[in-house]
This record gives sequence, structure tokens and C-alpha cells, in this order.
Amino acid sequence: MKENITAMYARKNFGRLLDKASLLDESYVIERAGRPMAALVSVNRLDDLQVGGIEMEEALERLIKKIKGSKSKKLEKAIVEAREAAAVLLL
Repeated sequence: MKENITAMYARKNFGRLLDKASLLDESYVIERAGRPMAALVSVNRLDDLQVGGIEMEEALERLIKKIKGSKSKKLEKAIVEAREAAAVLLL
């Protein structure tokens, strides 16, 4: 389960949040001034996200190779933009 919390709440309750993320696999989106700034997730969840991100990146690379050289530059550009957007999400 993902829960949005304020940075101040995270600061005051960090130990408890760390335990809940680690032991109960809960996830938290930490916001400042109503804007998402960071996330607190268990190490297992982080590993899953990284593996999924690598798989997504590899799939996009294969797709780009298939499209390269085609006459559809718009499609190629859209895939490159999707790849860049995915990379930002995985940071």
C-alpha cells in the first residue's frame, strides 16, 4: 500500500516509517508543499523496481532497433521520448 505523507511527518516518525516499510512492505511518497519529492520503500521493493526498470529499458532498446531505419520518424521520436520519460521515473 502506498501512502502520501508530508516531509515533516516523515521527519518526526522516521523510525516507525522505516520499520513499517521494511517489515510490512509499506511504501510512502514524501511530499513537500503538496508536491511529491521522494519515496520510502523496502529494499525488496527497490530491487523489484530496478529489475523491472532494466527489463523495460531492454524492451525499449529492442523496439528502437526494430524501428530504426524505418520511414516513420514520428514513431521513432515518440519511442525515444518514452524511453527518456521511463528513465526519469526510475531515478
